[in-house]
Amino acid sequence: MSTTVGQQIPDFFNYMADFVEQSVRSLRGGLTFSDNFACDLKTVTLKHATDQIVSASKVVVGIIPIRVVSQTTGIDSLAWWYNDAGKLTVKAGLTGAPAGTFDVSLVLLF
Repeated sequence: MSTTVGQQIPDFFNYMADFVEQSVRSLRGGLTFSDNFACDLKTVTLKHATDQIVSASKVVVGIIPIRVVSQTTGIDSLAWWYNDAGKLTVKAGLTGAPAGTFDVSLVLLF
């Protein structure tokens, strides 16, 4: 392999082999939101149709509800905004308008 390409191609294949090996190892281990996105996973206690302040380490650009820790209710709607004091606020509409509070897992995207 006396050409420039012939001399450089082994380096390319070594790089690709390492890249593929690391990717496969990561995928087998189960990637998470926090492995791939600028985000925090947070569990907060929410009451139906009630504003709740949520602490965040950075400015939030999106929220994804993951689950409600309940066997009787789910999330029908979720709204979020920054209130007049600049605090992150969420309000959830829970199935059946239950009276109690529920732990809700959220992904806060930055």
